[in-house]
Amino acid sequence: MMYKSLVKLFFKENFSLKRLMGFDIKKSKVKAALIGLAIIYAIAVFVGAFGYMFFDLGRILNDMGQPKILLSFLTIYSLGLAIIIVLLRASGSLFYYKDYDILSPLPIHPRTILMAKITVLLTMLYVSSFIFTLPIAFSYFYWTGFSILSIIYYLIGFVFVPLVPFIVMTLISLLIAIVTSRFRKNKIINIIIMFAVFIGIFMFTFSINDVDVNPLTGQIELFAGITNAYPPFKWFMNSIHDHNVIDLILLVSSHGLLFGIFVYFVQGIVHQTNQKGIRSDTRKNGSVIKYQQRSVMMALVQKEFKKFFSITLYAVNAGLGPVIMIVLSIASLFYKTQIEAYLGEIIGVGLDIEIMIMILIGFSISMTYTPAISLSLEGKNYWIVKSLPIESETIVLSKILFNILLALPVAIISMLIFGYTLGISIVNQLLLIVLFSIFTLTISSMDAIINLHMPKFDFVNEVEVIKQSAGALLGVFGGFAAMILNGVIYYLLNDLFNLSIIVIFMIILNILLSLFFIYYIRKNSSSLLSKMKA
Repeated sequence: MMYKSLVKLFFKENFSLKRLMGFDIKKSKVKAALIGLAIIYAIAVFVGAFGYMFFDLGRILNDMGQPKILLSFLTIYSLGLAIIIVLLRASGSLFYYKDYDILSPLPIHPRTILMAKITVLLTMLYVSSFIFTLPIAFSYFYWTGFSILSIIYYLIGFVFVPLVPFIVMTLISLLIAIVTSRFRKNKIINIIIMFAVFIGIFMFTFSINDVDVNPLTGQIELFAGITNAYPPFKWFMNSIHDHNVIDLILLVSSHGLLFGIFVYFVQGIVHQTNQKGIRSDTRKNGSVIKYQQRSVMMALVQKEFKKFFSITLYAVNAGLGPVIMIVLSIASLFYKTQIEAYLGEIIGVGLDIEIMIMILIGFSISMTYTPAISLSLEGKNYWIVKSLPIESETIVLSKILFNILLALPVAIISMLIFGYTLGISIVNQLLLIVLFSIFTLTISSMDAIINLHMPKFDFVNEVEVIKQSAGALLGVFGGFAAMILNGVIYYLLNDLFNLSIIVIFMIILNILLSLFFIYYIRKNSSSLLSKMKA
């Protein structure tokens, strides 16, 4: 009974519409409509790109007489998503969670609390995996037939397959948190580990893709091999494709037993870890304290950098764009032909290399959305910022400047590297650098306006702001909308002017947008900030 009450409470805290959106939908219908349109746009893009690739892969495998291999993709992609979600969410959801001080004194067994926390995290994992792998499942059942028995076996297996990866990644996340807590720069170490994992997965995927046909076909042999080497994947596939009841029983019993053992034994470790809390190394280094005088703007920007690197999930999500730019640009030094082919496949075959680089870097800049959430991340401490003798527009502009410093230098360096490796003319390189500079200002100021209108101070965990808030959603897809607007300029002028002239028109467009956004911020930031309540 207590377990059900806790699960209900945790779900309400994490997944209520008001909690997810950060505002009352009934009172803010315009905001709700904008978010609804952004969600529809996201689904359309996902189904159109990701779904089409797997539908085409299903056709290829069906012609080969091997549609069963689609289930290998489904299980391994689910595994990858489980790794990412648990690695990012276990710390803060299962251990070192903020409401421990409230829950621990209550007459509730620690195992009950742990099971309720695990239920919420598993639900998030199941929903995310189901949505992400739905195009793969649809492709499989489309080409093999929609059998009721197969669908039932699929749903049962889908529940149990992620349990072992969940166990492993929870233990790894716990180990990382315990080990890194001994260092003063533990947050930086966590961020480096997360990006190392991302880069490793990216380079591994890049190395096996066959970009000449379908980027997924190069993974067929590898994924089939992994499935044969890992028995639970074979049990999952055989139970669905061959209606093998024995394999389904093996999958359910083995994973269910391991999960039960995990919950029973890990409860004590998690409880002790939460009791101790994260302890940082505070040894004296004997260094002399130095006082430096800075301008108000630089002090605020420095505060943003500290905030950015103090929250691992913040750095990983909002810092992903610059990492993509620098990784791909450096990779072009060694894999020029592969990079060109890869960009042509994911962006569009037949486009000029300058356009493909423009889309890639523009996409990465759009993913650097800190102004859309940084004000919300002030949380309960917003009153401190509000009470400072600093003009409102200075506070907002500092968040814009931070985002520019985070994305623009990397964009310029990446452009110069791409220009060298892919043979882009000096004139076009300079024009693109100017365009990226103005576009970064456009995106940053637009994101700041979004956060001014959609703040979310009432959060239990920073994840709600970074990944689940309306500001984060509109920040990312607003950037994509700005890219589409620039794409319209290219489409309309492509037959009339050369690329250099088109880029100049894009620069003018972004200058006008930036001037409008900055004017809006300077005129309205004071009134909007004064109305906010933390």
